Amino acid sequence: MAPAPVSDDRALHFLAEEGYLPIALADHPGMLDAYIELFAQSQKYFDLPADSDQKTRYQAVSGPAASEEGYSKIPGEKCILTTRTSNRCPPILQKQLEATWSVTGTFMQNIMAAIANTLHLKGNPFEPFVAPCATLTDKKTSTQLRMFRYDRPTGEEPTVNAEMHKDLGLLSLVIGHSPGLQVLDSSGSTWISIEEPPALPPHAAARSNGLTATLLGGQTLSFLTRNNYKAGVHRVVCAPASVAKDPYRFSVVFTLRPAIAPLYTKDFESDVVGKFEEGERMEGGSSGVLFDRIMKSHWNVNAAKDVRERQREEQRKRREAEIEDMNATNGIVSKDEVTKPASG
Repeated sequence: MAPAPVSDDRALHFLAEEGYLPIALADHPGMLDAYIELFAQSQKYFDLPADSDQKTRYQAVSGPAASEEGYSKIPGEKCILTTRTSNRCPPILQKQLEATWSVTGTFMQNIMAAIANTLHLKGNPFEPFVAPCATLTDKKTSTQLRMFRYDRPTGEEPTVNAEMHKDLGLLSLVIGHSPGLQVLDSSGSTWISIEEPPALPPHAAARSNGLTATLLGGQTLSFLTRNNYKAGVHRVVCAPASVAKDPYRFSVVFTLRPAIAPLYTKDFESDVVGKFEEGERMEGGSSGVLFDRIMKSHWNVNAAKDVRERQREEQRKRREAEIEDMNATNGIVSKDEVTKPASG
């Protein structure tokens, strides 16, 4: 697609319809330099020995929440460092993470204001849920910055290192140092390698020191806009090391999730969005209730393999129970109607 400012209505219409939007990092002041330096530092961090105190002191908890904060490793798949606060951040990365978070937070804040404008919302009802997340402080919010190092396969075939999923929050910005991110088009039939031509804006990677940038709509944004902005379905597929000439693929993902604040769904109604149905409405309850509901209905694509399998099995049982309830009330319903993908 032709390059356009992210706040341009054409670009936002594409994001709304498809759930994703490739952008040129070089077009956004301060962001390119910040991510070039963060990638350099992240590679050094992941190269540290496993017993380094920069890793052990910030080890993630085990279980489904392992990817929510701290350092974790899934053997044969990926290493992850998730940051949510300045006081739970490895010291060797803190300064650059704070700088990168600041420029990205402002960028995302501006996009959310532009999205509100496209929906004809009064003021910007997203702001109470976005402003507290714009900088990295010692106060934890749901927003996070994740650094990934994916293991490339040693064989001749590519591997799926992150299965098909949708992100939970409002918006995600995925910065890649080499191709791997794939998005599902709106027809649901075609996977698009979004970090390679012709999907990229012209010369985007060349102008951005080889880095690519992709915006993804999240499930919270989809709910609050009544699916006027779709959540982008995506996955990560890594080419073999022999093809990429590199044993790893690195990426950084800034995931904007809503801060805790009273949520009134009527604030998100307009001539574009329409009215929320009775079962969808929230009248001053915590945004955390909505986010928890979305999170609990999906399994975590970044959890360890055995944890993912347990979560999938638990969800399968819940879905079967849902189907039985729906069948008892409304007649026969197929299992596909209540199937939910993973989350990130």
